[in-house]
Amino acid sequence: MSGRTKATKLSREERVSSFDEIEKTFTPIQATIEASRCLLCEDPPCNKGCPAGIDIRSFVRKIRFNNLWGGVRVLREANAFSGACARVCPTDALCEERCRSTVLTEPINIGALQRFLTDFERDQGGRARSQVPVGDRKVAVVGGGPAGLAAANELATSGYSVTVFEALPQLGGAMTSAIPSFKLPQDVVETEIDLITETGVEFKLNSPLSDDRTLDDLFDQGYEAIFIAVGLQRPFSLGIEGEDLESVYSAVDLLAQVNGLQPSKEVKVGRNVVVIGGGSVAMTIACSALRVGSERTTVVCLEAPDEMPAFAEDVELAWEEGVEFLTRARPLRFLNDGKGNVAGVEGVRIKWKEPGNFVPENALNVEDSGFTLPCDTVIVAIGQGPDDNAIKQFEGLESNVRGYLLVDEQTLMTSRPGVFAGGDILHDPISRTVVQAVAYGKQAARSIHEYLNQTDE
Repeated sequence: MSGRTKATKLSREERVSSFDEIEKTFTPIQATIEASRCLLCEDPPCNKGCPAGIDIRSFVRKIRFNNLWGGVRVLREANAFSGACARVCPTDALCEERCRSTVLTEPINIGALQRFLTDFERDQGGRARSQVPVGDRKVAVVGGGPAGLAAANELATSGYSVTVFEALPQLGGAMTSAIPSFKLPQDVVETEIDLITETGVEFKLNSPLSDDRTLDDLFDQGYEAIFIAVGLQRPFSLGIEGEDLESVYSAVDLLAQVNGLQPSKEVKVGRNVVVIGGGSVAMTIACSALRVGSERTTVVCLEAPDEMPAFAEDVELAWEEGVEFLTRARPLRFLNDGKGNVAGVEGVRIKWKEPGNFVPENALNVEDSGFTLPCDTVIVAIGQGPDDNAIKQFEGLESNVRGYLLVDEQTLMTSRPGVFAGGDILHDPISRTVVQAVAYGKQAARSIHEYLNQTDE
């Protein structure tokens, strides 16, 4: 069996000089060759690895036999954001990890094949979707990110009248505010949102929950069920000296800025950047910093390279682009240059008290291992949580101490009947990825449909 077909990539020099997308789409010949490697398993394990429930065997088979529109139909029936997921889904940890072709050579390049189909669809101008008559039953979706939009798409195609309330002036959530165009071009997201718009979903932008628009108000307006799918807007802080210096920024602000949105604090990236954090967001921040002028970017994180929570492909991308790593280390304070800007990071090496438990509380400082890392910019990328407004508006719903909502695992219903929640706002989401958000949206839509039908009985 032949080896895995890989997409053409920009060189490192080409990458760091712009925000152009790194990988190219397969040519028809590449797609056919790669699809022909598929074993077309009778009980395909790759399907079980897709949170969105895509029939992977089916769309790969359709590429193999040149039924491209048939392949597009398979994708669209399962995942409203098939094009976005084709680019940012961690396929190596999901569907491709289960691929039986791994036994013979390498797993099928499922993500590239999915992208080939959705790019074909976009290049061809798409096909009109069959319209489903809008019914009288109203459902409100709070949050216009992938979870909320996926739920809206499912509910609208089932005949419900759906309104999406989005706090920001644009839809897309993390897809438009937190993923740079070198990984996910905005026109891909816009095209897929346009497809959802065709179902008749109503969108209300700049419309967060507030004292003037509460959950009670939505029920009073005739909405029979509500799905909460808000993102996490409050960056976590380290709580160390110097974090308030002028050139210390949050990952949220840099990502908003490189996506053309308004950050809460304008980010001025210097020549020598330190990124704090070991997750995929930290890797994306490091690569973004290179693109906006950093000459040297260093990631400082608690974890060793094989312990990082970042997906392997994100770490690999950072390595390829020249990002440096200082691992098993943590910052103790940020140094002041005397003018209110950061001059460096003072830190210490760590070791784990309990092996395999990679959390700050389990880290022990190693004696006599202190270091000073000169820099002119620090970007903190250690995660985000619910903001104060979300915590306030969700009072009365069962949550944990940090404001994350608690739901029934099977139905996603909160402690209040008729109110469902999914995605990042949950206390313990399976993962914070676009594809898992889509899965939550679909699960919520099914549960809402069942709930509303039960209330009729």
